[in-house]
Amino acid sequence: MLRRLHIERFALIDQLDLEVQPGFTVVTGETGAGKSIFLGALQLALGGRAEFATVGQPGFKCVVEAEFSVSDSRKTELGSEDWDWWGGTTSANLVLRREIHPGGRSRAFINDSPVRLDELKRISSALVDIHSQRDEGLWARSEGIVLLLENFAPQSALDARLQYGAAWNAYVAREQELRDLEAELGSVQDPEYLNFVVHELKTLNLKPGEEAQLRQRLSTLSHITELHETCVEVLESLDRDEQGLSALASQLRRAGERVARRTSAHEELVEQGLALEELLRDLRAQWYDLLEQLDADPTELAEAEERLAQLDRIQRKHQCADEAALLAHMDVLTRRQELWEQGQERRTMAQAELARAQEALVRAGEQWNEILLQGAPDLVTAVCQGLAELAMPQTQIAVRAQLRSAPGPQGSYTYRLEFSANPGQPMHELRKVASGGERSRLMLVLKRYLAQRQGLSTVLFDEIDTGVSGGTAAKMASVLRAMSRDAQVLAITHLPQVAAKGAQHWVVEKSSDGSSTRTQLRVLDEAERLQEVARLLSDGSLSSLALAQAQSLMATSE
Repeated sequence: MLRRLHIERFALIDQLDLEVQPGFTVVTGETGAGKSIFLGALQLALGGRAEFATVGQPGFKCVVEAEFSVSDSRKTELGSEDWDWWGGTTSANLVLRREIHPGGRSRAFINDSPVRLDELKRISSALVDIHSQRDEGLWARSEGIVLLLENFAPQSALDARLQYGAAWNAYVAREQELRDLEAELGSVQDPEYLNFVVHELKTLNLKPGEEAQLRQRLSTLSHITELHETCVEVLESLDRDEQGLSALASQLRRAGERVARRTSAHEELVEQGLALEELLRDLRAQWYDLLEQLDADPTELAEAEERLAQLDRIQRKHQCADEAALLAHMDVLTRRQELWEQGQERRTMAQAELARAQEALVRAGEQWNEILLQGAPDLVTAVCQGLAELAMPQTQIAVRAQLRSAPGPQGSYTYRLEFSANPGQPMHELRKVASGGERSRLMLVLKRYLAQRQGLSTVLFDEIDTGVSGGTAAKMASVLRAMSRDAQVLAITHLPQVAAKGAQHWVVEKSSDGSSTRTQLRVLDEAERLQEVARLLSDGSLSSLALAQAQSLMATSE
């Protein structure tokens, strides 16, 4: 139940603090006084959209806070896995707050814990139901009619809804698994071409480092004459009997040995001579190896050029910059080929599981629809009886179910209400044929049954009495007052019959000092209530007749 409403710097409201009582509260005021501002502020606290330029006052932060008392039994339902806004307290109060900053930033809080806006909406929707003049949700949307049907259907309807939800989740999961598998298998449009490409790459038999080796060998073969002459020249220098490098190294080593025999202080000369001989032997061996390599097959140059051209062509074909990229690409295609071959069985199994999940979903949808429609006769009877109390005794109502083209999260069927206000008039979709007054009365009846059966804690009506007057208005007022026994009811109204039934009466007033305009909301005492009801009955002048009529209306309030 709504206990308190606090508003700061919202549109024309500077500051407002309201204690809200149980039962039936009515809100009245002159046209244009700002009743819609009050409603907009409450909707903002409940998670509604707002832009600072529309609702804020320049240079000030806009704050709207709504405090609700809830039963201890609902603490689990209204809790969250992400936020602990109960804070370990035993109090079952929830304070919903919205802040809109001048820069446009919006923040939402529950019991001073920052929350996402969708979480605020989830909690507020379980606490309060608002009917505005544009709200046709219950009878204009399929899910609204499902909600109504569930309140008249057997208790197993809730189990059927849960079973359908589980079947839908299973179907979505199987569908996602199949999509994931398809993605894993890759975007293979032509498996035969994939096999051809993999075969081509494997036949290439490319080895890591082969390209670099080929380019080095090709460079060598391209300069074979010059390299051969250099090798011969070097080897002759090493192997010459006199003044050759090898002979010189031996001569230096022997000279070192003679010195070492005379004094041990210069033994390193022997070691250095030996090292020089060893170095020249290694150098000689490497030059001989190079010389042998130069004795190549005359066709080797052409073969190397052809192999490199083949590698270049394959790299360009697969848009690979180098050998490493080509090898990596081949690994990817090879794995994709293996997955494709292995995945055919997995795909078949996944498709079969999806088909079974779809069959289970269809069965669950049919079962849920069957149970829901069991409540249709009682719903129609109750609505027709309620409308008869509101001067619509000839009304006919029917519930129509239509199979969806494909099951969805809301079920396998869509539902609509069909309506006829007069005997002999054909049944049509309600929103196409019902007048404004008829829609208002129907919505009141529907909300009345929801309040009784679902335990709605707070219901706010924004001029639900639009389009009705006279005796019908009085009957509607009685329904609202009776409804307040099951739920806290707030009604923004322009009808004196409704205003007279209120247990608490607020009036919205606009004032101006010439430079600024402000809206305020006052709680009326009994004398002020009498005057406000009389104002609604008259053209604005509080005549004795209007006051007497107002007193008579208020005296008949329960």
